[in-house]
This record gives sequence, structure tokens and C-alpha cells, in this order.
Amino acid sequence: MPYLPTSQAFLEQSAQLLEAYPDTTRITTKYSFPTETPGARAKRAKSQAKKTASSESPSTQAAPTPSAPVAALTLKTYNPTTGIVLQYRTNKIAEVSRLITGLGKLASGADVASLGLSAPGQAAGDVEMIDAPVEESAAAAAPAQAGKSQAQGQGQGQGGKGKKKGGKGKR
Repeated sequence: MPYLPTSQAFLEQSAQLLEAYPDTTRITTKYSFPTETPGARAKRAKSQAKKTASSESPSTQAAPTPSAPVAALTLKTYNPTTGIVLQYRTNKIAEVSRLITGLGKLASGADVASLGLSAPGQAAGDVEMIDAPVEESAAAAAPAQAGKSQAQGQGQGQGGKGKKKGGKGKR
């Protein structure tokens, strides 16, 4: 069973499958977090140490340190009557939230248009940002404010009273 390449493709295909077969299509999620026993962790560290000790040479660099196990969320949309299976796997936390929200809307009967899914290559809700026009009165006031704050900062260090140090003080 192949996995779809992007979350956008998974949501679009799932929406189409749910529209075509709303009564028989199932959506399932599986969360996996690979755990490791302390004994297995020690064994892995020992084997890594052996590999680095036996393969030490001037041209090779140190082996990368073992990484922490990565959790993954697998989503599956399945229709048993047609045999269509759509799968997507991710380990990105931002995608998980967006996918769960989108699948919740799909399961409640929302159509593709209400999900805000767009044409491929264009993310939903993306808008081109342009620079706002600068107001002349605000632009003229900004340099004046900067000069004023610098003068105040210099005056404090030359004999003027500075900030009180935060301490417990006398009790």
C-alpha cells in the first residue's frame, strides 16, 4: 500500500472518496512512538562504540550520535467495497493538527469546497503579501524619536541616577 506524497494530496483524495462512497468509507489514524527498553538502548550504544573504534582511520570522521526515536502519525482512508486505500504518514507536529482538523470536517460531511483545498501548487489561504504604503508623518516622526531616546540613554550613564538594582535590600 503506497503512501501519498503530500498532506494536501491525501486530504483532496480522501474528500473525493468520501463524496463518492459516504456510507462505506472509513478513516483511521494510527499513532506510533517507538519505545526502547534500557537493555536495548545499552546494546545499541555498545555496538555503536564498537563500530566507531574498529573503523577509526584518519580519513573517516566520527559516526553520528544515535538519534531519539521519532513518533509518527499514519492516516488511512479505506473503502472496503472498492478496495481503495489512501495512506499518508507524517512526523511533523504542525501537519498533524491540520490533518486532524481537515479529516474531522470531512467525516462530518463537509464537501471539498468548504475545506478550502485549492489547486495543486497553491496552499489554501495563501495570499501574496505586499508592502504597505508608508505614511509621511509616521516616517518623519521615527528618526526624531530615535534621536531622543539615544540622548536620554547617554545622560543616564554620566552622573545621573541609573536604575535601582533589584535585590532583597534591608529587612
